[in-house]
Amino acid sequence: MRISLNWIKEYLPNVKFDPIDILSEKMIASGLDIESVEDQSKVFSNFVIGEVIEKKKHPNADKLSLCTVNTGDRQLSIVCGAPNVETGQKVCVALVGAIIPNGNFEIKKSKIRGELSEGMICSERELNMSDKHDGILILNGEAKVGENFASYIKADDCIFEIGITPNRNDLNSHFGIAREIGAIYNSKITIPPISISETDDQTNKLIKITIANPELCKRFTGRIIKNVKIKESPAWLQEKIKAVGLRPINNIVDITNFVMYETGQPLHAFDYDRIAGNEILVKTANEGDKFKTLDSKERILNSDSLMICDANGYSGIAGIMGGQHSEVTGATKNIFLESAYFDPVSIRKNSKKLGLHTDASHRFERGVDIDMVKYASERASRLMQEIAGGEVSKGLYDVYPEVFKNQDVSIRIGKLNEISGIHFTRKEVISLLEKIEFRNEHDSDEQLIFRIPEWRRNDVEREIDLIEEVLRLYGYDNITPSSEFRVGSDVSEIYKKSNINLVKKIHEHLVGRGFNQILSMPLTDGRSVALNEIKTPKILNSVASEINSMRMNLLPGMLLSMRNNFNNSGKDISLKLFESGRVFSETDSGIVEEEKLIIGLSGRRDFEIEYGSESGYDIFDIKGEAEMLLSKLNLDSFALIYYNDKSLANSKTVIRIDSEEIGVIYKVNNQLLREFDLDNDAYVAEFSIDKLKKFVSDSRYYSTYTKFPAIKRDIAIVVDTEVEFEKIRLAIMKTGKPMLSRMKLFDIFEDKKLGSGKKSLAMRLEFTSMEKTLTDGEATEITNRIVNVLEKEFSAKLRTQDT
Repeated sequence: MRISLNWIKEYLPNVKFDPIDILSEKMIASGLDIESVEDQSKVFSNFVIGEVIEKKKHPNADKLSLCTVNTGDRQLSIVCGAPNVETGQKVCVALVGAIIPNGNFEIKKSKIRGELSEGMICSERELNMSDKHDGILILNGEAKVGENFASYIKADDCIFEIGITPNRNDLNSHFGIAREIGAIYNSKITIPPISISETDDQTNKLIKITIANPELCKRFTGRIIKNVKIKESPAWLQEKIKAVGLRPINNIVDITNFVMYETGQPLHAFDYDRIAGNEILVKTANEGDKFKTLDSKERILNSDSLMICDANGYSGIAGIMGGQHSEVTGATKNIFLESAYFDPVSIRKNSKKLGLHTDASHRFERGVDIDMVKYASERASRLMQEIAGGEVSKGLYDVYPEVFKNQDVSIRIGKLNEISGIHFTRKEVISLLEKIEFRNEHDSDEQLIFRIPEWRRNDVEREIDLIEEVLRLYGYDNITPSSEFRVGSDVSEIYKKSNINLVKKIHEHLVGRGFNQILSMPLTDGRSVALNEIKTPKILNSVASEINSMRMNLLPGMLLSMRNNFNNSGKDISLKLFESGRVFSETDSGIVEEEKLIIGLSGRRDFEIEYGSESGYDIFDIKGEAEMLLSKLNLDSFALIYYNDKSLANSKTVIRIDSEEIGVIYKVNNQLLREFDLDNDAYVAEFSIDKLKKFVSDSRYYSTYTKFPAIKRDIAIVVDTEVEFEKIRLAIMKTGKPMLSRMKLFDIFEDKKLGSGKKSLAMRLEFTSMEKTLTDGEATEITNRIVNVLEKEFSAKLRTQDT
């Protein structure tokens, strides 16, 4: 919303305004979001009024002129391409160093087709004064040569671009902004008084207004203004219109726009003589009907489209845009002026369905001030009488089926002080809220009741809204933070039990390894069902059918991110991604949540230079990343178990600690890759963070190395193929304690010589003691004990050279 400071000053005549920079700071502190400030006096720096004293044809260009321009203190040579430049004209000259407003480029001394040009003669569009660019701006002959152009056009205004949230529709007007600035300076705004000379023609005899859908149109007013003269608006009105970024059209249209930007109430002017039957009917359209709007586009209506109709059909889309049939033209003599209140939800839905957003719909869909409907109509009628010579009919035709009730909201002083940490008195609260015209209706020692003005009806509805207003007016900068900070023991315990520190440590490690974090939605379309045989928790009120379940797995989000990255950046990239988040499964006892981590690799390796050629990631890369992560968490006692699992891939590697499965490593199978449109292989490691936390400790324990030499023994056993190595490892480590310090599997062998369904496992055992040097006999004794246990528990046989 563009706001003119000069315009604002008209409503605050008793305020002595601060300089622009200080005023801006105060406005921001009061809650106004100032996006930009345009000080027009600075915009036209180095622009002066000049007089063309000579015009010659450019010797090297047919469409250019070589002009000599008097700027008061000197004569400049300027190359001009405008067809309407002539000797004797008063023009706007941009001197060397000037910044052209439209285009933001600097004027420099240069040669154009070999001729010196020391400035620029400007058009209206280049000065951002209008869209006219077919020729230069020609000034009044009385303009003084050498005068600053900003002074000539009285460009001493300051334009604020203010960002406005949907709940503060009152700020979509100069009245609204003036109220806020007035509150800063402890001054209430002065609303222009209205005095209309009415004719003897009764409005209700000239027009009939009927509301067929009162739930969609809460109030509709109309008045007839006869014998208007359509012409160009006076200079003051054009300046106002241009200040807010609009283009002047004619006096009638400009008046409706002016009043809308002044009061926040949209208006619409119809050609009264083109209203069939002198009747206005407000009703919804028929599904599929067509209607041509003022922009010459044909719109397909729907049953939610609220329409302004006459006896023959549609005349305008209520609250959005009028129609060509009844638009005001140069031939218009009589005006029907509409001012109404339409239901915000209805306008918002219709505007979205039609794909048509206008200044009017922008305000209606946020909720206008229903009391301003009457004032805005009278204000515009008075201006049409004054500027267009119109004759205003007697009385406002006002259809208001159900008058809005007053809105009162209470505030407890104790609650305000509790939330703010400041001791407010009743008198202070009343004084603050009265600045923005919240009237105190009743008060007691504990509670105050305020009458909310209509322009804040949709925004201030509860006690907390009033508390926010008090603090905003008091000034957030005036609220000093307390130095006391306490954390309850229950909060500390919750924090200790959470995974926050572990997740942070994991993220830092992965980022350090070159991974990028992704964030995917916790909702899914059910594709993750293919990953696990788990019942999917369904969403009862899902916003769309394709996202109707809670995710059971982080893999779909990972594959989707991979696909998007490949589609955007090409296939020949390196992807190292990770995500942590909660997954959900439904059991007989309810929905179970679990926090998980997934890391994924796809594409080419990011270290191909070391290998001398490009190559893609493989399963060993993701296995290495998983092992590095576990090592970073000081989890060295993990074991990798290999399985075949058709649901995930051709094979997977399970990660266990103390017989508990904490994660899995696998290559994503081709079926899933095709489902997510992935051409590159993808490798994934998944971890349960909840299970990892059981084994991760902030405490670290160190042991010294033994100073005595170690003894190594190699054994090879033959067992059934189905026997898991992890079980064998645990049995060996348990039996060999405390002398067995390390063991390593260095060979797996299968051959028909071993027998059907048999495999050979070769292991290296290392024995040490912290107290002495072990003898061969002691090492042999422990080795034999281990072999005996393996034979007993796994039916293992010691492999000989013959086998």
